[in-house]
Amino acid sequence: MNRFIILFFSLMLFSCKEEGRKWKFVKKIELPQKARPLAMAKNGKNLWFSDPDHFRLLKIDLSGKVLDSIVGIQRPMNIDFNKGKLYVPEFLTDTIWVFENGKKSPLSLNAKPEAPAGLNVKGDTIAVADFYNHRIILQIGGQVSFIGKEGHDKGELYYPIDVKVQDNKIYIADAYNNRVQVFDFNGKILNVIGEQDGFNVASAIAFDKNGFAVTDQENSRVLIYDLNGALQQTLTANINYPTDVLFDGNMLYITNFKENTIVEYRKKS
Repeated sequence: MNRFIILFFSLMLFSCKEEGRKWKFVKKIELPQKARPLAMAKNGKNLWFSDPDHFRLLKIDLSGKVLDSIVGIQRPMNIDFNKGKLYVPEFLTDTIWVFENGKKSPLSLNAKPEAPAGLNVKGDTIAVADFYNHRIILQIGGQVSFIGKEGHDKGELYYPIDVKVQDNKIYIADAYNNRVQVFDFNGKILNVIGEQDGFNVASAIAFDKNGFAVTDQENSRVLIYDLNGALQQTLTANINYPTDVLFDGNMLYITNFKENTIVEYRKKS
């Protein structure tokens, strides 16, 4: 009997600790100007977000105060920030711009995307979501290969919006197939994630050390997975049409595209 009681309380304590590690809503960051925050990139303590409806990007602090802006970008999409450089896919001109120290230059890419929707840069490895061509452009050291083709079967893509390079794998937000697909650098399909979870437009992916998050855009949810693709948590509190998600230590940021806010969640250790 005593052993049963000890086991019971041990399980309860473990359960409480696990629950304490769950992501929980903290606040909404209200944006001071009417905007449509599509996608984010972290720059030190501040956030850049793309506002495609107003052809601009805004830099804000975590209270929502605007610190800087970039205007005249023809529908900026899923942006990336890497080693002091801000990478901006310009959807309507099939161009990817690089901003560094106040200067703007086109990304050197040895293949032409048709409506680049997102990208991820890791050193000399560049992955681009080539939206209308239903593929990923993968450039490593200047050498280009292509991942995926149009379709709905395993290994095929239908309007990919976001892409992330992680542990020598390519994770793709296969948006209108309502799933995430994982490939190796040779284009071999490794895993399909989320098909059983009822996605309605999987539009963005973000990683932390324990796993990754995916925005379920039309269902106003963000789903948290472990690194093996097992669902860990579903976030819904104060989320409205999420189009991007970003980890920053024990913080998680989510864009509410239709609400002019960025939602902040916290994970307690």
